[in-house]
Amino acid sequence: MARGKSPWGDGSGERDEDKAKPAEAAAAADELEPKNPWLGQDEDPRPRRSASIEDILRQRPGGAGRFKASWISLLLAGLVAAWIAASSVHVLERDERALVLTMGRYSNTIGPGLSLTLPWPLQSVIRRNVGADQLTVVPDKDGETLMPTRDGELIDLGFRVRWRISDLKAFAFNFPEGEAAIRRLADAQVRAAVAELPFKATYDGAMRGQLQLRAAQRMQRVLDAWGAGVTVVSIELVRVAPPARLTETFQKIDKAREEARRNRENDEAWRQQELGNARREAAEFESVYAQYQVAPAITRTRIYYETMERILRANPVIVGATAPLNAPPSSPKADGKQP
Repeated sequence: MARGKSPWGDGSGERDEDKAKPAEAAAAADELEPKNPWLGQDEDPRPRRSASIEDILRQRPGGAGRFKASWISLLLAGLVAAWIAASSVHVLERDERALVLTMGRYSNTIGPGLSLTLPWPLQSVIRRNVGADQLTVVPDKDGETLMPTRDGELIDLGFRVRWRISDLKAFAFNFPEGEAAIRRLADAQVRAAVAELPFKATYDGAMRGQLQLRAAQRMQRVLDAWGAGVTVVSIELVRVAPPARLTETFQKIDKAREEARRNRENDEAWRQQELGNARREAAEFESVYAQYQVAPAITRTRIYYETMERILRANPVIVGATAPLNAPPSSPKADGKQP
């Protein structure tokens, strides 16, 4: 039986409405697409031109990224070069020396001038001043440093140590604590020297030089035994005082000692003056006596007139005089004794 036409189409199974949908969708898309307002209704828009290099770089994020990466590479290269130069080039002054360590182990010692090494961390450099004296003050802070003396008294001492690095390698490896160890050692040796001296000799300064010399010599012996590579130049006392609670008492003692010293100086000056006067009078007497032995009568008369002249000059008025003032002295007695 012949199959008749389907009321819904041509037998392909598609309806006419379905065929019309793509065409309607295309027309709707054309209406929604923005059009150039400067063109007429019948004019077609011009074909697009090809994109330029700037457009490509602007649209593609990869182009700007490559440009930025090149600047970062240059910056990193500059930093690496500066790091190599800073850790490889060394300029030392006249009094400086430096130890070169290769991977932490001693390699060699470099002196003044320009020197080159491998960059850190392959090689590192320890530089120190070995020509100038180093100064360590004990105590390093304000306050009392009481030390016992031989007679059981306490005295407050402050001092400074002058020292110098004689062997940089020994100082760096055998004496790692450096100045801190020197401060502790100096304090111990000064205490030992103070304990051998009485309070008065230490306080008055009578044995201060001996104390400084003893402490410096003992400190040097210990450093040599340690192999520290340090030379002690000197130890100098900068503060010698009694304990703070006895300051007022010692001030009174010092004042009394100062007054006693002035009195002794005044007494010595008076003694020298009186001794000079006595020696001068004795010399005058010896001179007159020598003249008297040559001419006794003439010498007696001259002495009499000189004496009366001094008396009358000092006493212009004389009351109760019974004899003339110009009477010469009596002649010698018959026994031959001189007046």
